[in-house]
Amino acid sequence: MKKINILFIFIFSVPSATFAQQSDLLEKYRSMAVEYNHDLKAADKHISASIELEKAAQKDLRPKLSGDANFQYTGNPIRLTLNLPSMQNPLTFEGKDMKYGASLTLLQPVYTGGRLLETIRMAKHQHSLAAHQAEYFRSAVCYQTDMQYWNTVARAELLQVATDYRNSIASLAKTIRERVEAGLVDPQDLLMAEVKLNEAEYQLLQAKSNLETGRMALNSLIGMELNKTTEVEDSIPSIVMNEELWNLDGCNRPELKMAYDQINIAKSSKKLTDSKYKPQLYVGIEGSYSSPGYNFKSDLDPNYAVYAKLSVPIFEWGKRRNEKQASSFQVGAATDNLHQVSDHVNLEVQTARVSLSQAMEQVQLTGNSLDKARENERMALERYAEGKVSVVEVIEAQNYRQVSQTNYVQAKVSAQGHYSALLKALNRY
Repeated sequence: MKKINILFIFIFSVPSATFAQQSDLLEKYRSMAVEYNHDLKAADKHISASIELEKAAQKDLRPKLSGDANFQYTGNPIRLTLNLPSMQNPLTFEGKDMKYGASLTLLQPVYTGGRLLETIRMAKHQHSLAAHQAEYFRSAVCYQTDMQYWNTVARAELLQVATDYRNSIASLAKTIRERVEAGLVDPQDLLMAEVKLNEAEYQLLQAKSNLETGRMALNSLIGMELNKTTEVEDSIPSIVMNEELWNLDGCNRPELKMAYDQINIAKSSKKLTDSKYKPQLYVGIEGSYSSPGYNFKSDLDPNYAVYAKLSVPIFEWGKRRNEKQASSFQVGAATDNLHQVSDHVNLEVQTARVSLSQAMEQVQLTGNSLDKARENERMALERYAEGKVSVVEVIEAQNYRQVSQTNYVQAKVSAQGHYSALLKALNRY
């Protein structure tokens, strides 16, 4: 911990070790990637669906109107014959062959054990979960865009490094060729330089291929044509960041919000389970128009009924207790998941900070090495022109400079990657 604090003090005390500023191009490509990403489009549809489900749940509080129609033909309708002492002939009642009609029912829930209100709360929690999932996808897309963009910029800068190396080797080969023609140096020096020039040409071709494939990957991410020459910066810029970012934590992470949503959903599910075993009270009105009608009329006849329905669970062999315990376990599991996510977020934030501080120190070291490698190359060329050193030492100096440039670019892209990782860990996109 002491070493980490020293690194933080070193970073903020050195003026040149400022932290990375996000470029305008990167901001543009983030927006394009967010707009194009299919996971985010699906997440938006899930949000819209959850909004509609929430509205639908609220409609359950209102009365429901339903209609029914029926038709029935009976081959042998009910027949009743009564023999009364006062009557000479028996009295016969016979039903109709056809029964038909229509009815309307208006049903209003009065008490459902809290089921309707809890269903609305559940829908709200689902809506919140869908929104936080979209936020999680957006953060992931922005981070992926950052990594791909800086990787492409690094490849563009490495292409320039390969070009500079090829040019320096070509210049050295030209100088040696002139000296060989003048009889001042051994022709073997020219062969060595030409071999290195061929290697430099090969590295240049490979760098061009790497840049094109990196640009294609970036285009795929932001929804552009793969073969389009998308603009990127020529080199990775220095990092600029205010100190306030180091004092933030990951409490705003969408993963934590989603974990809380899961807990709320589990609690609502538990209450819904409990509501099934409470009394259910409904009142309703039914109006009908049917035949046979009132007083056994054969024509269609209107009628109505007003009723109340009370349902009370009495005995279900312990099913209520089992389902309630299962719901309690689900709430506990969701709570354990929250603790796990919280630990992971804290670890990710601390790791991102330490990695970024170390990456910035590596940028400083590789930058100093690059300055020394360039000076060493300049001195080697001067001494070779004076005939004080061999061509091998000049070629080695040029190799050192190329390696130092490559290390410097890799250190800068690593720092940018760790900075983006910190932004993602703190949910600052």
